[in-house]
Amino acid sequence: MEVTDIKALTQVTSKKPYLDGRPCFSPDGKTVLFERSGSGIDLAEFWSVSINEVGSELPYYISDTYKCLRAAWSWNPNQEKDQIAFTANSNGISKIMLLDENGKSNSARELSIQGYQANISLSYPAWYANEMALLITDYKGLSLIKATTDGVFLGVVSSRTKWAGMGTVSALHPTTIAYAGQSINSTGYDQSINQIWIERATSPPALFSSKSTIGRGPWFSPDGKIMAYEGTDGLSNNLQIFLQEVGEFPYNNKAIPVSAITNNSLHAKFSPDGTKLVWAQHTAQGKSQIYIATIKM
Repeated sequence: MEVTDIKALTQVTSKKPYLDGRPCFSPDGKTVLFERSGSGIDLAEFWSVSINEVGSELPYYISDTYKCLRAAWSWNPNQEKDQIAFTANSNGISKIMLLDENGKSNSARELSIQGYQANISLSYPAWYANEMALLITDYKGLSLIKATTDGVFLGVVSSRTKWAGMGTVSALHPTTIAYAGQSINSTGYDQSINQIWIERATSPPALFSSKSTIGRGPWFSPDGKIMAYEGTDGLSNNLQIFLQEVGEFPYNNKAIPVSAITNNSLHAKFSPDGTKLVWAQHTAQGKSQIYIATIKM
């Protein structure tokens, strides 16, 4: 596996520094959706950029009342509405919202999940590939839940022995999930010591990332064969993007660093064909840009 043609997609000519983060691909793989804040943008907005036109970013969706964060764009061709799920945050209240592609500003609707209507700590939606359903992080229970876009609660899907943060679900094996997490302990949840765990329906969670470093922000490639995640190399405290072939348990394939070690890099996502990778990379004080690279197997 080789990663080539690494370049910035956003803020290549901008005179103002923005914080661009948490990118994801459109179903056709031609557009990247991301969140932007800073330089006068107090409530984070969604912007989009063409992968073929560096620096072509434009506003995509804006809310007057909440921050737009952590978007996930469904690639299900049978999904005619609610294609974009995201986290809305306002005054510490975090909820899941659903938005139609190219929906007007302030048009997203809140996803009301059975038994979770009073939960104000739901975040990081991730789509099940062929279902109108989402994997969602419940930061109140520190677990992953599954729910439909109609609000039907389908259960807690992460292990009762782990505290779970951001999760991802395999497109080919929907009962296989991975997440940033840690074993339940007496000192409390601390995301700075998270590692990546893979959990299959019939097996307990198994450690995927290195025991000696942290692991966060996991994401399966479309074919489920590669995991992208952010972590440290054991030498620097800066977070890098790593790619690692999944394989079979025990997960001991070599992790390949993608981004520069000199700056924190976060939240990598694959294109629908698996040949591109995007992530957010800090490049200056108060500035982070969306980067893209090509993956060659």
